[in-house]
Amino acid sequence: MLTIWTKNLKTTEEQDNFNNQLLGARPVLERLYQLLEEKEAELGRVERSKTVYANPNWAYLQAHQNGCASMLSSIKELINLDHQRNNEPINKYSQRQS
Repeated sequence: MLTIWTKNLKTTEEQDNFNNQLLGARPVLERLYQLLEEKEAELGRVERSKTVYANPNWAYLQAHQNGCASMLSSIKELINLDHQRNNEPINKYSQRQS
């Protein structure tokens, strides 16, 4: 789990309590991760569509989609509780897809 989750908590007891709550929410976070991956794939399909270029403002649309992709990636990294304490990703959720 990334240490950013508990960085503002003062005591070890507060950190432990929050960690327990977060770990209790693991099934919800795993489902959210899957939903975000679906959105990310959908965004990728739209980006590669040739019809995007028919819009005269396609560059702004591309910039918006890049921002969305960046935010999706950031959120997925944050909710992946299988990160190690030193913030190195394990990427366990990606391996669980069926």
